[in-house]
Amino acid sequence: MGEFNSNIMKVGAHLDDTRALVAVWDPTVDNETNVHRIIDENLLGLPSQSRGKDVMVRALRPRFIEPDAGIVESLAVLIRHADAFRDACFYELIRDDDLVAAFCREQLAEWWAEGRLAISTTDARDWIDKLAADERVPEWSPNIRDRVARGMMAAVRDCGRLAGTRSSSNKEIVRPGISIGGFGYVAYRLHQQGESSRGILSSEYWGCWLLDESRVDEMMHRLAATGALFYSVAGSSLRIDWRVDSLEEVARVAA
Repeated sequence: MGEFNSNIMKVGAHLDDTRALVAVWDPTVDNETNVHRIIDENLLGLPSQSRGKDVMVRALRPRFIEPDAGIVESLAVLIRHADAFRDACFYELIRDDDLVAAFCREQLAEWWAEGRLAISTTDARDWIDKLAADERVPEWSPNIRDRVARGMMAAVRDCGRLAGTRSSSNKEIVRPGISIGGFGYVAYRLHQQGESSRGILSSEYWGCWLLDESRVDEMMHRLAATGALFYSVAGSSLRIDWRVDSLEEVARVAA
């Protein structure tokens, strides 16, 4: 058995559903009450209650609710800033789905370093075949491998790391970059999860935006200029002191 699963063929980026989740979320009640109310009343506006439950259970809940880190409240702030909102949603997707994270961090980064500007669904499928050969995924059928490749490409495109029409199997690789609001969100989420100052700077997640350490350092200085944190590097000494107390506050200051 490999380390990855095929969830991405059934659940994608779900940005519109995430916006709907934020819009109907009631901060005066607990998470479970919100989840049951949203499913029972089909507040996501999906074709059926069963579809709403499926999206909630497979995508929205593990990404935005189960961490219990103030994510929905932060997204309510970022929703007015499209790029930052998308970057935040992308982080929660790759945090929850190791396959998509590995595709961006390992393969997209390699293609970009080689000078490639565009890729196809066939390229993604070939990468999955390589994972299978290395026994990093189960013995998926050809149909499942095709669906995983298409789902992965679509999700990464929706999250802004590939560009192109939905109908085309070819996508352009988006150049390295992340919004300042999205950067602040990801950095604080890493802090919430116990990363040290050095760990935040060197986190492998930045590779999903094709950011090297110098670009992360540059973004840290930009984030510090917003007042969200104090950032200092002197030789081998690295220091990050947060001046905010919550993810929602980071979103308000940085976005």
